[in-house]
Amino acid sequence: MKRPLIASILILAAAVAQAEARSPIGGATMPREPLQSDPLGPRSDPTPTVAEAVARTQIEKSGYTSVRGLQRTGDGTWRAVARDQRNAPVAVSLDNQGNVTPTK
Repeated sequence: MKRPLIASILILAAAVAQAEARSPIGGATMPREPLQSDPLGPRSDPTPTVAEAVARTQIEKSGYTSVRGLQRTGDGTWRAVARDQRNAPVAVSLDNQGNVTPTK
């Protein structure tokens, strides 16, 4: 009684293995086109830190727009280039007390 059961299990297992070998869904990999890098670089900028977002907001609250190139210096002040009310580019700095001033 056990021999026909074992034989039928082996035959079934062999049939399943052959079916998986022929089917692309059963484990064989499909050929893919090679990945191409974006010539413009990464699609999004890295996420800004909370401190950078706060500094950008403080500068914008002072009446400046289009804040770019925001960088923190060694003494803790933030420096950036922004546009003033006349839409002219201006270098600005944000000190530790929250004062935004145009720099030269």
